[in-house]
Amino acid sequence: MSKDLSVDFLETSTDRGAKKKTMIIAVFFACFVGILATLGAAASYRAATHGTSIFSEFGRLPGIAEIKEFASGDGTADANALAKTPDDRVNILFLGVGGEGHDGGTLTDTIILASIDTKEKKFAMLSIPRDLAYPIGNSKFRKINTVHALYEMNHPGEGAVKTAEAMSKLLAVRIDHVVRVDFQGFSKFIDALGGIDIEIERSFVDNSYPAPNHKYQTVSFQKGPAHLDGDDALKYVRSRHGTNGEGSDFARSRRQQIVIHAIRDKLLSMGTLANPKKLSELYGVVSDHIASDLSAWDMIALAPMAKDFNPDSITMRVLTDAPDGELVPANVNGAYMLFPRKPDWSEIRTIAANPFITKEQEKAQLQPKTDVVLEIKNGTNYEGYAFRVSQKMKSLGYKVPDIGNAEHRGYERSIIYDLTGGQMPEELVRLKKIIDADISSAEPHEIPDSNERTITTEDMATETLSSPKTQFLIILGESSLGLIQPYATPSQ
Repeated sequence: MSKDLSVDFLETSTDRGAKKKTMIIAVFFACFVGILATLGAAASYRAATHGTSIFSEFGRLPGIAEIKEFASGDGTADANALAKTPDDRVNILFLGVGGEGHDGGTLTDTIILASIDTKEKKFAMLSIPRDLAYPIGNSKFRKINTVHALYEMNHPGEGAVKTAEAMSKLLAVRIDHVVRVDFQGFSKFIDALGGIDIEIERSFVDNSYPAPNHKYQTVSFQKGPAHLDGDDALKYVRSRHGTNGEGSDFARSRRQQIVIHAIRDKLLSMGTLANPKKLSELYGVVSDHIASDLSAWDMIALAPMAKDFNPDSITMRVLTDAPDGELVPANVNGAYMLFPRKPDWSEIRTIAANPFITKEQEKAQLQPKTDVVLEIKNGTNYEGYAFRVSQKMKSLGYKVPDIGNAEHRGYERSIIYDLTGGQMPEELVRLKKIIDADISSAEPHEIPDSNERTITTEDMATETLSSPKTQFLIILGESSLGLIQPYATPSQ
């Protein structure tokens, strides 16, 4: 992975003029004092333990070599260099694991791809459910939350980096950096912040929350504003069996994003940045419980970027199996897994490549800008597929007065026949994107004494058009199966 990144992507812009300069100076001084205090305490402890001098132990502490490079001008921690990428975008993979003392401590309980648009000053989070089916070849899959555990087992200490490399290939996006935090570190970090303030969207009760010694306990949260300490925040983001619609991984992913947002706000408040004691505590938590390829100096170098980011330009996406979601559930050898609605992963990869677009904006892009009349014919072996696709297209605003079966079945690629003579190019491009189809032109032939027309398809079949108003004939093939449901049972 490249080293061109930012970690303080969580920062916002609110200060002006002299107040802004004062804040930056205060932040830098507080960081400097907090880090020195922490390093000094660590050096004293090591000196007492090893029977050596404080000064010699200070020089052996992790990060001191970086400090020397930074002071001498030889270091690489430069905000412009870190934030500079070929596409003005920085991607960070966040992994949450149970850690020491938890069953399956290296399984990823949380996977979030965070993206920063350093040019447009936007921030996005894409939550990936732990039950997503990860392909391992030969038509076999395992749950995506096991990827890190397997890499960590086979390559101790490299699990996070190798997981980021695997996610980069799967999602077809560059991942610049990775951050891994365990449950204890998450809780301690929030306590060091003095807790966080959130708005709980729905009240819920979870009677099956994990407790020590393989037992369970009941946790509950009430709708409305709440101040959470580290333990409560951990319960809020981990709960998987809540009532009132909060019992899914999708709801849990949404809560995780809300908490990350709150952590950002608290971390960037003056009460935190100007408090050396808090900074010292946070530094200790990061050192013990958070693993990353980002150094402390990378973070400090990026601090001035805080003033440029707009806190309102945040997009939060969660992959779901809702009717308009990107995933479908399946049972694989008794295991519950989620598969991409489009088996080639194109839909999920498009979201990962464009995370700053909301689901509402994405849907608006698929809606026709004028009246468009379609006729849809099923060229697959999946019975009823033309009807299901017609319902989908109607929900987007298309007119579909007629559906039917194609003369031939077994089409691999869907085909859109443009009957407008090229008069609607924008709508044709939009349809191609939605259907994942090839485009062909055809001259319709009128049927005497009838409102019907016919066209000759590329495979020399004759297709009858039921409506004289049809502008595009769509013959569905295998390439469009992900539009609705790719795991239907083919007809015999």
